Amino acid sequence: MPWFVQYRLEHIDRIGRFPSPEAAIEAACLLMDDGVDVYGIGTGDLSDSVASAEIAKIYSLWSRAKRPST
Repeated sequence: MPWFVQYRLEHIDRIGRFPSPEAAIEAACLLMDDGVDVYGIGTGDLSDSVASAEIAKIYSLWSRAKRPST
């Protein structure tokens, strides 16, 4: 089942579709790294999405893994 990422770029709501949860999460984190407002990650119906608080937690974990402490 395809996954989606809902985000707002240049004041326009957009949707990206991805083949796996890993691809969707990676895309969402890269968008957030660029300062884009990501407000949905999920499958199927667009109302079936991970909550914003959970997206922030996922990004925090991804960001720390990407830039480990020295």
